[in-house]
Amino acid sequence: MPYFDHAAATPVRLEVLEAIAPLFTTAYANPSAGHASGRSARAVLDNAREEIAQLLGAQPGEIIFTSGGTESDNWAIAGTLERGLREGLPRAVVSSIEHKAVLEPAERFQARGVSLVLVEPNDDGEVTAQALGALLDESVSLVSIMAANNELGVVNDLGAIAKTVRQRASRAVIHTDAVQVAPWLDLQAATAAVDLMTVSSHKLGGLKGTGVLLAKEGVRLDAFVLGGAQELGRRAGTQDAIGAMAMAVALRCAVRDREIDGARVAKLRHRFVQGLLALGATETVKAKHMLPGHAHVAFAGLATDELLVGFDRAGLAAAAGSSCASGATELSHVVAALGRDDDVAKGIVRFSLGRTTTNDDVTEALAIVEATVGRLGGIRLPEAARLLD
Repeated sequence: MPYFDHAAATPVRLEVLEAIAPLFTTAYANPSAGHASGRSARAVLDNAREEIAQLLGAQPGEIIFTSGGTESDNWAIAGTLERGLREGLPRAVVSSIEHKAVLEPAERFQARGVSLVLVEPNDDGEVTAQALGALLDESVSLVSIMAANNELGVVNDLGAIAKTVRQRASRAVIHTDAVQVAPWLDLQAATAAVDLMTVSSHKLGGLKGTGVLLAKEGVRLDAFVLGGAQELGRRAGTQDAIGAMAMAVALRCAVRDREIDGARVAKLRHRFVQGLLALGATETVKAKHMLPGHAHVAFAGLATDELLVGFDRAGLAAAAGSSCASGATELSHVVAALGRDDDVAKGIVRFSLGRTTTNDDVTEALAIVEATVGRLGGIRLPEAARLLD
């Protein structure tokens, strides 16, 4: 079954399974317990924290383990805006194409007096420092711009964005959702640019249910989950030492393989996109900087839900956009922000390739797309046969 939904979740790496298998019999205890078994689990947790910090270019005390990207995003936004309200910084600047885990908590704070300003992307889906700069002033407490969009795969220039924020809103905390870029780009560069950063394990070949909120020293966040002193009093609850180690191993492998995997997947994506174009699809964006695995296309005149059902029945896994919105029939807020024609926007599909994608997967996926689009009445161009070989 060709799996083209790596942006939603990735297969667990073999190295991760091998590393954590023994821990289920040696590190099962509560890491906060004072007995020997607890200390063993604590050692696993501490080692994972130290390795993740090193790989991200941070200090161990700046790594907060969470349940995943959504919690990390929620906490970054809510914690920063709470501080902003207390300190007389009532404005937040967020891109209009952020993940809902950023947008929804920010929108809720409007009822408490926060002025939420949305930065629109350009035609290629990029959020630029120039567009952001015009909206900044010294009343801004939060700026949140994702490192790369989860639907489009467009990469933003965090360095330029951070420079602009430091110049025009010097008291603002800069947050980035780096969930999508973690398998592909240098996260240490992102760490250097921002104050808060979100990373999620299952996008890297780790386990679901584990994430990190990197909070730079000096960034003050109210406790998000109450009831205990875990995570230096910042997040209560029994810590998952095994999940933390799985994330550390997955991140280590991603850093090790990033350059080779990225180049290989980019070539596969190019072949795949050329095949899709020959079948009548159009690319929704053509940004200069894209993640190597994302292919965001539109089949004009066709419906996304019909396409996805057809693909699924034939054994091809793809998505309409963020998997967190699965089941929703409304137009993606990301696509809406791009201002595409309704005829195009209703036929959007996100294909995302990953480290396990093969050339045979691309061949099989294109054959399924051809059959499905043909059955639904789409266009098949003559050159498609050559590209499908």
